[in-house]
Amino acid sequence: MKHTHAQSQSKPKQRAGSIKWLIGLMPLTLALGGCANHMGDLTTKVDQILARPGGKIEPIPEMKPLPKYSYTETDARTPFQPAVTQTANKSNGITPDMNRPKEPLEMYPLDALAMKGIIQRKGITFALVRDGDGVIHEVQVGNYMGLNYGKVVKITTDKITLEEIVPDGQGGWRTQSAIVQQNATK
Repeated sequence: MKHTHAQSQSKPKQRAGSIKWLIGLMPLTLALGGCANHMGDLTTKVDQILARPGGKIEPIPEMKPLPKYSYTETDARTPFQPAVTQTANKSNGITPDMNRPKEPLEMYPLDALAMKGIIQRKGITFALVRDGDGVIHEVQVGNYMGLNYGKVVKITTDKITLEEIVPDGQGGWRTQSAIVQQNATK
């Protein structure tokens, strides 16, 4: 069979392409061969784990039935009804002023506030109160503090007395007294 000049030139190009392809495969072959060498240790470890005897599983404990209880209705108030009727406190006239702008110390619960002392200016007594962020505020009778609409009603040398308006749990409101005492540690 005769080869033409064009055919003889294409064979070296094909060989060069084949050699490049083989050279490109060599690193991949070596890398895969290197992984296979470490598989023996893994296989040995898995065989050791599988050869261990299995543990004993405890049986599920037997559940004893609870004693039956029978509810007998009596003339006493049932535990499923509130002790006070809901309409009793709704009409007592106590409600917080929701439209009043909040004062700065109404952003903190009372336990985050600390009375630090008092000052008097022009016959008016002011309490010095440190808020939860460490800022000192001047408070006088009539100002508000705390989260429960607490109005300052009295300031003495060692405490601030508040009148708070809190929910009564029956859909209404009630008042309660609260005190912020002077505390040198806060």
